Amino acid sequence: MQAVILAAGKGTRMRPLTSKLPKPLLQIGGQRILEHTIEQLHGIVDEVILVVGYRGKLIQKSFRDNYKGIKITYAWQKEQSGTGDAAKQALPFLKGPCLFINGDDLYDKRDIKKILGKYPSILVATTEHPERYAVIETKGNRVISLLEKPKHPTGNLVSVGMYFLDPLIFQWNIKKSSRGEYEFTDYIRKWLKKKTLHYVISSRWIPITTPENLLEAKRILKLGN
Repeated sequence: MQAVILAAGKGTRMRPLTSKLPKPLLQIGGQRILEHTIEQLHGIVDEVILVVGYRGKLIQKSFRDNYKGIKITYAWQKEQSGTGDAAKQALPFLKGPCLFINGDDLYDKRDIKKILGKYPSILVATTEHPERYAVIETKGNRVISLLEKPKHPTGNLVSVGMYFLDPLIFQWNIKKSSRGEYEFTDYIRKWLKKKTLHYVISSRWIPITTPENLLEAKRILKLGN
């Protein structure tokens, strides 16, 4: 099993912490964000494909080609033009259905196991600020629509940035969004027009968007909740 971790972004909302350091290398309680994510994958995946760009050599220096028994492969996004473009850089290395994971949030091993038990699927959670994320609409056990960062969300169920999908998702062409980026969620919207997508409710997802989130994440991890 392979996992693609998107770790190429500039993390502009985390500045000045990310002025010289990529967001996935920021520490929470003495452990880097990306280190936490890869450790949650231990015993589940054989290979992690890290999509890197901004300060990518620092990530490569930190994890090299193997981290605690997991093979690490690097795919480079030369220009930070969105998560859709970043994810597609991993395509040449993919062998079949795999996990796609944001590299700058914290996830739980229990959720990774749950999402792998339902294919194809997306991990979701409720939030008080759905306008910051991709809002999900469901029917029964399926996702029927997804809208990236809507100004007026119709619900509070959102994508948390973890998917179990086939690389065939990249067969479709997408255009830059109004934000001027290629959004991975636009690939998901193409998928929904042709195929089924199940959803799995997250047990614990800790988004890391602002410097204040680092303190909250440290508190949550310390409590073990």
